[in-house]
Amino acid sequence: MIKSRLLYSLNHNLIKLRTYTMDSARLLNSVKSCIPSLDANKHKGQAGRIGIVGGSLEYTGAPYFAGISALKVGADLVHIFCTTPAATVIKSYSPELIVHPLLDRPNAITEISPWLDRLHAIVIGPGLGRDPDTFKVVTDLIKTIRDCKIPLVIDADGLFLITENLDLIRDFSSPVILTPNKIEFERLCTKTNGASGLNQIGKNVLVFKKGVSDEIYSGNPEIQWKSEIGGSGRRCGGQGDILSGSIATFLYWTLSNNVEIDIVKDDKPMAAASLSCYAASRLVRCCNEKSFNTKGRSMLATDMIENIHEAFEELFQQK
Repeated sequence: MIKSRLLYSLNHNLIKLRTYTMDSARLLNSVKSCIPSLDANKHKGQAGRIGIVGGSLEYTGAPYFAGISALKVGADLVHIFCTTPAATVIKSYSPELIVHPLLDRPNAITEISPWLDRLHAIVIGPGLGRDPDTFKVVTDLIKTIRDCKIPLVIDADGLFLITENLDLIRDFSSPVILTPNKIEFERLCTKTNGASGLNQIGKNVLVFKKGVSDEIYSGNPEIQWKSEIGGSGRRCGGQGDILSGSIATFLYWTLSNNVEIDIVKDDKPMAAASLSCYAASRLVRCCNEKSFNTKGRSMLATDMIENIHEAFEELFQQK
């Protein structure tokens, strides 16, 4: 443990020497160019169909926060794949969420797979828990998602799972975004022999470290950024789930938009992944700041969700 922390500290200090060439105005302008217009001729689903894999007996709030945030940012449909005990509870939170109690079914992968073709991006982890049987299903599901080439965001207990087996995400041809907090980041660094090793997990893997500063780690230095704009000292439960759901919606928008992303020319998938993280970071931090200004220490994740529209309009000048 002492050795791993010393290794983390050394690499963290070295990483501080990195340079960041992308300014906030340039990043925000790139985000704005990717946000789909509100066109009456479009049909339901064109603005994004997002999947959330998570939700267990003990943790039902996390997949709700991730799913409702994806919808509030602007996705059209959200499917939540959870265990049977969590399903009714999650459904009771919101009628907008499509809930599938399939993670603990005997033929879980067979029953989930037909839904995958409908999804534009998937989040794995919110409220997942660490049940070994669930982890086995999710391990097989990640392999199926890889074969389907669906963009993936991994958070919370999903990070615990892949940290134990990084080979699960090495060969993805579609973007994979990991969203560790401080402790999860240290655990990842221990597995990769330091922060510099994060760049070697996979060509299409992006690490979005969240904390006092939000920061991107990638093998491509052109798409790295660091931001401390917004936020507050209040760290309420559910904020990371709001972030992961928001990233998924922005990820679909940035990948599907035909506009050339200004921040990098030769690697649109990873540029889109980095841009989606920046958009979600700024949005969630703005929601946090607005909610804290109103509620202070009483602020909850539900207060942040209520500020998504106002923060979105303020940052991106769009309804």
